[in-house]
Amino acid sequence: MGPASSEEPADGIGELLPDRTPLGELALAAPGDRIDAPPSSGIGRHPATAQQAIRDQAVGNALLDKYVAAVNAHDTSSFAEIHTESYIQHSGRSPNGLPALIENFRGIFGRMPDVRAQVEDRIIAGDKVVARMTFSATHTQPLQGIAPTGRRFTLRTIDIWRVENGKLAEHWDIVDYAGLQKQLRGE
Repeated sequence: MGPASSEEPADGIGELLPDRTPLGELALAAPGDRIDAPPSSGIGRHPATAQQAIRDQAVGNALLDKYVAAVNAHDTSSFAEIHTESYIQHSGRSPNGLPALIENFRGIFGRMPDVRAQVEDRIIAGDKVVARMTFSATHTQPLQGIAPTGRRFTLRTIDIWRVENGKLAEHWDIVDYAGLQKQLRGE
């Protein structure tokens, strides 16, 4: 077996980044370092400093935590601090705008008086906050066309928000309605 080529790490794994940098030669960014990805990667269209990335993480984490706290308190009074006035809801289940969002959650709290939100996983990068979440409640009102059963259920979602000026400005989600219906039917 001959010597490793210059394009393959000596450990024989042979994994390289698109710019041909061996994975073993990567280093973590220190505060003040620029974070630039190769243009072809689609990552980091706007170079940022490590401090900006840390700030983005802090803002995203704080917004997600405030959102979950508001949902768990069944209190929409802080929504204006968390969401933009022109909040865009891409799900199609409710209209856009902060007033529509508040009305939507008031309806949720009415239909599920004991609803609790929990973040299972979170990813925060740049202006995006992504969360795999669960919403747990007791089935006490008609839901998804199914009469109340008194059963506990958990609705699973994956939510993506775009942050603008320190607030949640847009929202996309995937909701596990099939799993919800199975729980409500006792399957």
